[in-house]
Amino acid sequence: MTRRPDLAVIGGGVVGLAVAWRCAQRGLDVHVYHDEIPGTASAVAPGMLAPVSEADFPDPALLEFAHEARRGWPAFAAELTAASGIDLGYATDGLLLVAHGVDDRTRLAAMYGFRDGYDVPCTPLDADGLRAREPLLSAGCRGGGFATEDHHVDAQRVRAALRAAGQALGVRHVTRRVQSLDEVPAGAVLVAAGAWSPSLYASPVTPVRGQVVLLRDPSGGPGIRHGIRGVVGGEPVYLAGRDGHETIVAATLDHTGFDVRPSAQATESLLRKAVALVPALAGHEVTATRVGLRPDTPDHLPVMGRVPGRPGAYVCTGHYRHGVLLAPVAADLMTALLVTGDDGIPAAFTPQRFRSAKETASR
Repeated sequence: MTRRPDLAVIGGGVVGLAVAWRCAQRGLDVHVYHDEIPGTASAVAPGMLAPVSEADFPDPALLEFAHEARRGWPAFAAELTAASGIDLGYATDGLLLVAHGVDDRTRLAAMYGFRDGYDVPCTPLDADGLRAREPLLSAGCRGGGFATEDHHVDAQRVRAALRAAGQALGVRHVTRRVQSLDEVPAGAVLVAAGAWSPSLYASPVTPVRGQVVLLRDPSGGPGIRHGIRGVVGGEPVYLAGRDGHETIVAATLDHTGFDVRPSAQATESLLRKAVALVPALAGHEVTATRVGLRPDTPDHLPVMGRVPGRPGAYVCTGHYRHGVLLAPVAADLMTALLVTGDDGIPAAFTPQRFRSAKETASR
């Protein structure tokens, strides 16, 4: 008879796997339940570690949480690489902020206006300064800046590394989609199933579709030097080099439920913006088009902590576009809660915030 584990993690994304690894380090027997289905966000995420340039909703609690995560990523990356033997593709050479047209400068300034007060140096650059750092940029780019502390990682390698590091400590992986918490016998159960979490715990998490295009240079020429967060025609786009001759172009934002079919219109939009910023990409081959479903919440903040009214059940989801960035600090906080009962999770992220006033009054 199989011994009941101390912890069952439902979800095999970066966040769930990070919690599983940290809990295994603390001596817990951990099982991870995951069935890889189309739309898994971690399988598609471009890997930006950019707490401000990705902060569409600059809530103070989320910004502070994101900056804490950014500060911890170098040590986390070094530890995970050593534990797994996998190169994470962790790049610390900064991010270029690029306005394509004159009007895009205003949009770019609005996107980064709330950087003040955070330790994120952002050096303003004119068009010549941008091209000095990234020669492949279009001559039409109007200016922007350079964010030295915005980093990048290969999210798919991070996921593979977390799985390998966990398995080395005895984490067992079960390929099965869990339909109910009652199906999983364990001392504690953690819901970390991303956009699918509401099927297990009634939280208001909804999927936000994001499409990513992967390009390859058939000539084998040098790729872009830096990650680029651009604005073209008032719309944002993100570019990052990968493995020398590949470029990631990301990412759309669509509220289309659980539809994971690639959209030709979205692909065309991403490529149009990418080529406007880096004309050389026009000759690159499209090698993959991927769709991921980010888990969002009504206030765009994570849901972390004990599941109300369900002893032994916990939740860690709703990280929206920040799952890879927040994974290290989210895992540390959830592990402390699961192992020692120490609850250091920000109050703004508590699951109880979604309970109705009637429910709260009746307690």
